[in-house]
Amino acid sequence: MITELFQQALHINSPWLIKSIDFNAEEKRLDIQIDFKRGSTFADPDAGDNEVKQYKAYDTVQKTWQHLNFFEHACHLHARVPRIKRDDGKVRLIPTPWEGKVSGFTLLFEALLIQLCKAMPVHNVSDLTGVSD
Repeated sequence: MITELFQQALHINSPWLIKSIDFNAEEKRLDIQIDFKRGSTFADPDAGDNEVKQYKAYDTVQKTWQHLNFFEHACHLHARVPRIKRDDGKVRLIPTPWEGKVSGFTLLFEALLIQLCKAMPVHNVSDLTGVSD
């Protein structure tokens, strides 16, 4: 039930799934482990619009993103991100639906940072979010 709730709240859709949720009240932290279904296929991120070839995962890379807080608890998404090996031998990392443009943040967390930076000085945003360059 809780896994389904978080999958819906985070818009995690097939082939992605939430593998585990670790809530640590003492550390004020929520860690969500995301994985993909075994045997899933992924489109080449560099392919043009006319190309729709699907590839199975060649290997994976472990990545972590900071997400919006879960109430007052820091929330981090962790995932095994697949890489595909194209027919030409090039290996490409598959972008995840939740990742932002800046490494380490989800798209929603980036949007929050941008909105806050429009409304207040950057050092105040850093103090508020705990994020610095």
